[in-house]
Amino acid sequence: MIILITGTPGTGKTTIAPLLGKTLKCPVIDVNQLVDEKHLYTGVDPEKGYKIVDMDALTRELHGIIINRKESHGQKDKNLQDQSCILIEGHLSHNFPLADYVVVLRTEPKILRDRLQKRNWKDSKIRENLQAEALDICTWEAYQTHGSKVHEVNTSYITPEEVINIIMEILSGKKSLPPGNIDFSDYLK
Repeated sequence: MIILITGTPGTGKTTIAPLLGKTLKCPVIDVNQLVDEKHLYTGVDPEKGYKIVDMDALTRELHGIIINRKESHGQKDKNLQDQSCILIEGHLSHNFPLADYVVVLRTEPKILRDRLQKRNWKDSKIRENLQAEALDICTWEAYQTHGSKVHEVNTSYITPEEVINIIMEILSGKKSLPPGNIDFSDYLK
């Protein structure tokens, strides 16, 4: 089972993914760390200071990791559909074409602003991410690739443990949180 945990920076991915990995007893791949370790970027945006990720190289690297994991578990067919799981976490993870579940973590822009300010981000970068959250960018992009496999979880006023419980209900089929039920577009007014 391949689970993608995505969302705008500051929505809780880095907190939730290791907790979920521990609960499910499966490894977590941090996309940002992978990009840095394997130099999967073509440069740095001079204005905004973020890495320009080579998405094709990232996808190839993730495929390789999954195939190696399956081979090490005795599966040579490389069909990428087995009982073990792997979590892929990062705001770009939804671009990976293989997934059984995609969980988009969402947070109200006013809460997100506080989180990003605590990271000492530039105002322009904070504004860009708040707009992305208000416009459902990660959800929309995830849905374009993964359709009905996408679920949105509002992390605004709940604990990480509650987020994990919700995700576990999604994975067990007890709950479905399809895109379209979270609306932060009022922030744009």
